[in-house]
Amino acid sequence: MRLSLRFLLVVGGVIAAAWLVPIFLTDASGLKFGFPYRVFFTLFTLFAGFLFYLLRGPAVSPIESAPKAVASVVAVFLGSVGLIVLLANLSPQFAFESKAALGQTSQEKGKVLFNDPNVGCFLCHQVAGSGGTRGPDLTRAASVAAQRQPALSAEDYLKESINNPGTYVVPSYDNIMPPYAQRISPEQLRDLIAYLMTLK
Repeated sequence: MRLSLRFLLVVGGVIAAAWLVPIFLTDASGLKFGFPYRVFFTLFTLFAGFLFYLLRGPAVSPIESAPKAVASVVAVFLGSVGLIVLLANLSPQFAFESKAALGQTSQEKGKVLFNDPNVGCFLCHQVAGSGGTRGPDLTRAASVAAQRQPALSAEDYLKESINNPGTYVVPSYDNIMPPYAQRISPEQLRDLIAYLMTLK
């Protein structure tokens, strides 16, 4: 079986596009085709070309049983999807931004963080009547924090209370809040405090 010139041009063109097109993509496009993707598309194109090449040959005997045919299809599907997922995790194609980073101020990001179930502030603290009651009401967090410890500013008091809740336990409440120093990043902590400082 001979390979036609048109067949070689198609395969070569697809491979060339996989390597050349990413060069012209700007950061504004949000697309990122790294080296792993280019290698993957190259190998995939060669494999697809090989399959088309085999289709031009003599017919082969069919698979003996339906279970074997189904198992073959499932194996190819799982292998292909698994490889694509692996590459997607190693080299993301799209640069996604979190909701809290889309042009929001520090206070706005802090409010999103406060109401994020993964952080859980609202589960124990109320703000304007909304939230849990196991912890102190934070509706006037900034005003109250400024009066708790005369030697500390409101920001420092809030920071210490979040990182080390056991340092200053509000009367009539149990010391049940976990330390958040290892649960949120320094930037998230700044955003959270910025939001709490708006509560006066």
